[in-house]
Amino acid sequence: MAINPKFKKEKVTAGDLRTPVTFFNKNSDSGFFPGAEEIEKLYSCFALIYNPTMKDLEVLNSKGTKEGLTIKIRDPHEEYVPSNKHFLVIDDYRYGPKKELEVIDVSHDIEHNDFIKIIVGMTNDE
Repeated sequence: MAINPKFKKEKVTAGDLRTPVTFFNKNSDSGFFPGAEEIEKLYSCFALIYNPTMKDLEVLNSKGTKEGLTIKIRDPHEEYVPSNKHFLVIDDYRYGPKKELEVIDVSHDIEHNDFIKIIVGMTNDE
């Protein structure tokens, strides 16, 4: 099947990034008591949040998630590099009060260096 020569990839603009998100890291070794966790704020920004595509759903299903979203943020370059060891909180009433979503997968845009696509979700063990 040939690709239509008039096809243009949908562009994300600054006006599409409307929802505030904050990325955190849990340090379980830093507490005095066993099992104590210290939460460290890593980065805050605005994001475009949408339902996962079929490809994203396959990644979410392989990790055993019960809820998932796909977000896009501007590439902060060296200021913050997302990792699947981090989690995030979406500051929007539609996503519940302080619901922690784990970073499942990170896709960097190597070609254009503009945005990062991050698949987030809640795993079944929570």
